[in-house]
Amino acid sequence: MRATRAIGPALGASLVLLLAACGEDSPDTGVDPSSETSASDTPSDTPSETPSAAPVEPVDFGTEPEVAPTYKKAALRATSDKLITMVPSTLPEGWTTVGGGYQPDPQWWRMEFTAPTGDVVLDQMPGTSDDVLADQPGLTPTDDVDLSAWGTGSWSAWDHEGAIVLAHDLKGSTVVLQGPDLETVRGLAESLLPADEAGDQEG
Repeated sequence: MRATRAIGPALGASLVLLLAACGEDSPDTGVDPSSETSASDTPSDTPSETPSAAPVEPVDFGTEPEVAPTYKKAALRATSDKLITMVPSTLPEGWTTVGGGYQPDPQWWRMEFTAPTGDVVLDQMPGTSDDVLADQPGLTPTDDVDLSAWGTGSWSAWDHEGAIVLAHDLKGSTVVLQGPDLETVRGLAESLLPADEAGDQEG
């Protein structure tokens, strides 16, 4: 099993901009070769006073789709391929989006985020949570999380070497969220909507 690649630096892209650039001609993977450099590339003489959060080592599902800051077309391509792609309608305060990517065969939708408490990953692929997580090492079941008030019902929960994994079966696919603690991961789960509906939440 390969070493999981580190989650890249936050690029400041907001999820509420997911549907804002309808005329873009970027490829289906969401890669934008002309994307701007992030503000983190600007040198600064002032040291940061905020300690960096410990990185999360996500469950290794294989060679993941390429993640890029321009991901709108990738999300909608996944939807057109009958994968009901989930994205946040809005992010919790202090979060940023690194980006998203889609792989059509085998189907796999992925998003990466940074939160004040650490890195967070969303993976979605066909099958049930039992299918997707059954053979993964280092998972210890914990109490399910009820998100019925947010419209998604019960989520299975696991501890993964100190990190938290939540999974939800959704019409032939499984959404898997991973992050440093339950509060952080739950904050993402509460905001999820299908990509083709997320634009309705703007404004």
